[in-house]
Amino acid sequence: MTRFGRWLRAGSIDESGQGTVEYFLVILAASALAIIALNWLNSGGGGGLLGDLFGNVIGWVLGRF
Repeated sequence: MTRFGRWLRAGSIDESGQGTVEYFLVILAASALAIIALNWLNSGGGGGLLGDLFGNVIGWVLGRF
């Protein structure tokens, strides 16, 4: 077995922080999709859906009080 093969089998690869990087990438992708969706809704592509949604939510909340 080569020295590299023994090194790999010994588990010398440090994976600490790997989960943090994966979470960061997921949050980054979700943020990018949210920004794209908000831009589409505000630009008129959504046909005023965002304004209607917020209007309905505010109306529902005010109706409860």
